[in-house]
Amino acid sequence: MKPIRIFRHEDWIQSGRLEEYLAAHDVPCELVCIERGDGVPQQIDDVSGLAFLGGTMSVNDDYPWLAEEMALIRTAAAKDFPMLGHCMGSQLIAKALGGAVAPMPAKEIGWYAVQKADNPVAKEWLQAAPDRFDIFIWHHDAFSLPPGAAPLYSSEYCPDQAYALGNSVATVAHAEVTAAMLEEWLRLYGYDIAPPSDSVQPIEQIRERLAERCATMHRQFTDRLYDAWLERVRAYTPGERVA
Repeated sequence: MKPIRIFRHEDWIQSGRLEEYLAAHDVPCELVCIERGDGVPQQIDDVSGLAFLGGTMSVNDDYPWLAEEMALIRTAAAKDFPMLGHCMGSQLIAKALGGAVAPMPAKEIGWYAVQKADNPVAKEWLQAAPDRFDIFIWHHDAFSLPPGAAPLYSSEYCPDQAYALGNSVATVAHAEVTAAMLEEWLRLYGYDIAPPSDSVQPIEQIRERLAERCATMHRQFTDRLYDAWLERVRAYTPGERVA
């Protein structure tokens, strides 16, 4: 099959579990490394899906590549082309398709329990996930749902955590993070955590049982979400999205 095109925005915010999962399922992938100056390809007929990773910048910043990625997202969405968004990637898709992205009253960083939404779309996409599960979250901004999107789950501090729209799915959480990645994030960007609060866990708490928690998140949620998305990637046939 054609590869999945993954957009990376900073070299230390990598694809992690996503790339591991694709390799395990014999799905090729290619990286577009924005931080290296790679251009944003606007075609989609040479790939099977698009995935957008996170970044410490805001989707509201004035970078030309942000506008280019959002133009690509609109092109893909018009054909119901499969897309996947993590953290800032979820905000990119939301903003490109008519949602809003703005700073939260308080940032949300740490391992938090989320509750599966009670709607048919959430049940379809997350049918193999438990109703309540822990996930790793690190974000300052929140999105509003783009028109037509259905919420998938919520947290105590941010009700709009994830959504699905046609063949596309996005989550503001870092479902792709691995223990090694998270250790690197804490080393490079741990200063962002201060000061701890109800919605910001201290580094020591984030590190508790880190490998175990990442493995549990992957088993309960990440891989199940990827299963549902990959099924749509494999079944996709070009066509206009039904409004």
